[in-house]
Amino acid sequence: MSKKTVKETNSYEITENAERDEKYEPGENEGGAAEGTEGSMENPQKGKKYRLTGSLAAKIVSFFLLAGFSFVGLTAAVLCIYMGQRGFYANSLEQVQLRGLKELGVGKIFDVSHYLARGNIEEAQAVCENTNMDVEMIREDKTGGESILWGTWDGYETEFIMEIRMKLDARKETVILNGHKLQNTEEYLFRAYFKPDFPEEDNLRRAAMFTVHLYEAKFGMIALAAGSLLMSFVLFIFLMCSAGHKNGQKGIVPGPLTEIHLDVLTFLFGAMVAVTGNILLNPRSFSDELSLMAGLVVGGTFLAVWITMYCMEFALRVKLGKCWKYSLCYIGLKKIWKMVCFLGRGLISAARAVPLMPVTLTGYLGLCILEFMVLVYVWTEEVFYFWVFEKVVLLAFLMYIVMVCRKLLNASRALAQGRENYVVDTAGMPGEFKEHGENLNSLGQGISRAVAERLKSERLKTELISNVSHDLKTPLTSIINYADLIYEETKSAGNLQEEQGGVKVDQVKIREYAQVLLRQSGRLKKLLEDLLEASKATTGNLEVTLEPCQVGVLLSQAVGEYQQRMEEKGLNLIVRTSEEEVKIMADGRRLWRIFDNLLNNICKYAQEKSRVYLSVETAGERVLVIFRNMSKFPLDISADELEERFVRGDKSRHMEGNGLGLSIAKSLVELQNGRMDIVTDGDLFKVILDFPVYDPVPLS
Repeated sequence: MSKKTVKETNSYEITENAERDEKYEPGENEGGAAEGTEGSMENPQKGKKYRLTGSLAAKIVSFFLLAGFSFVGLTAAVLCIYMGQRGFYANSLEQVQLRGLKELGVGKIFDVSHYLARGNIEEAQAVCENTNMDVEMIREDKTGGESILWGTWDGYETEFIMEIRMKLDARKETVILNGHKLQNTEEYLFRAYFKPDFPEEDNLRRAAMFTVHLYEAKFGMIALAAGSLLMSFVLFIFLMCSAGHKNGQKGIVPGPLTEIHLDVLTFLFGAMVAVTGNILLNPRSFSDELSLMAGLVVGGTFLAVWITMYCMEFALRVKLGKCWKYSLCYIGLKKIWKMVCFLGRGLISAARAVPLMPVTLTGYLGLCILEFMVLVYVWTEEVFYFWVFEKVVLLAFLMYIVMVCRKLLNASRALAQGRENYVVDTAGMPGEFKEHGENLNSLGQGISRAVAERLKSERLKTELISNVSHDLKTPLTSIINYADLIYEETKSAGNLQEEQGGVKVDQVKIREYAQVLLRQSGRLKKLLEDLLEASKATTGNLEVTLEPCQVGVLLSQAVGEYQQRMEEKGLNLIVRTSEEEVKIMADGRRLWRIFDNLLNNICKYAQEKSRVYLSVETAGERVLVIFRNMSKFPLDISADELEERFVRGDKSRHMEGNGLGLSIAKSLVELQNGRMDIVTDGDLFKVILDFPVYDPVPLS
């Protein structure tokens, strides 16, 4: 079976359940995976999945579309509000038109009244010429009758009529209209008539036509506002999802504003929102209703784009995990909390430093109170002075005893914590207290000697292993060489049987014996080499040169060496490495030996015709190299036991191997500042190599 190397952009999770792994058949793995790959959007040049959320062009177009739809939607919404206030949805077209005409006609009526109050009849008539409005000035009597004092209306029929009652401005000269002397204290009726067809080209005609167009589109404006705002919301959701994604790069990519603290960024964006909102909500910022509507639309569009930019940055920080924890407030509160904890621990330590003192003082004060209550009945001045003197002496003695006990207690705690070099100062201690302190010192010295003897014993055993290994290698090499010579001689001699010195010699059997000697001596040589290397790795005497190393490349090379062996055993090897270049500080030779030991272990003990998973993953600032396989033997021993020397999963020990592979790998990993963990779950055997990510210091 061929090796399959699968590279994925997103993080993956390999099933660690043996039953679930058995569901993946080789046929499904070959056909289904290939079919799924062809169905996805792939860039044939780079071989990486193309995502719309990672396209910079899509984000720019979405921003412009968001601004456009927001502008259109806000314009339609403001017009809907304007039409609602004007009664477009509750009144007829004529009623709405009349309301707009009245607002424009009021100014002309005031102009007419101004000229008539001063006797300028021609100017008053000029106001109504070439317009779609005529005006009459009417005087009403007490009986309700009307007399027209002045007017330009010729009697045409219209439904657009407005009336205003007002007093005229004070004037010096006397003005007579139609035989009536105008009085500045009298109220007159001004009636305006608007031509129904609006034949003249003036503001009244334009206002009427604009009202007709708005009235016809009043319900369409609602649909336009709802649709545009809905599209703006959809684009907003897309931009939120696309925040941090970039084609060609794995994971979430920080933006140009990511290094700014969240609360600082919120303050900057919030300040702009507050300033814009203050301008929009201040009535004095706009001269008329039209400028107010335009300001609301433009300001609202700006706020929509501005808030979207902030929300995208906030979403990016949430995805990166730099949200609340990457703010000045959080950092300040965290430092304050650390300071409070530090002070609290200091107070607790101070209280624990003299635990006997409060207890002693409390008991002493209680005794003093009881004795004083008794002394009240036999009160004399001499007894009182003697009682005070006795209490002072007793207090000094008690404090001295408490301090001595405190020293002994500290010494016992230090010894319990493993500080065998701790020495109690027994100077000034009375009697048995001093003896007890010296016993504690002797106990610490005994522990130090025991530790030194143990370290010496471990060192001697390691040296013994090294020396014996060196001494055994020389005769073992001779045995191997001579066995090889015997094998070659018998091989060249063929299958002859000879009789030498009366003894019949069978060359075939001699060759078989030579093969056994070669095989067993080879195993013995391998055992000695592994034992020597394990001894050096455990004691730290192995030379290790750490340098940046691409762990994925080295793993792929090691896998290539074992590909044929795994195919012979029917093992389906699945390797998943990171698309990005992952480097660690390691010794290439030692790392190769680690991979070699682990892959050799898989070839020996993995269940035939099963899957083997190898993966390189990044978890924060760590690199994890994970080996997973199903064991052919029951794993009824713990992971800690498997890490020990000469311990094998094959308890019957009928397979080749000496049980040093995992122990050597663990020691080599630790020499390279890493950690190796073994996890067993049923028949699932997993080895996790944990190394820190190589992070070069950037040049300033």
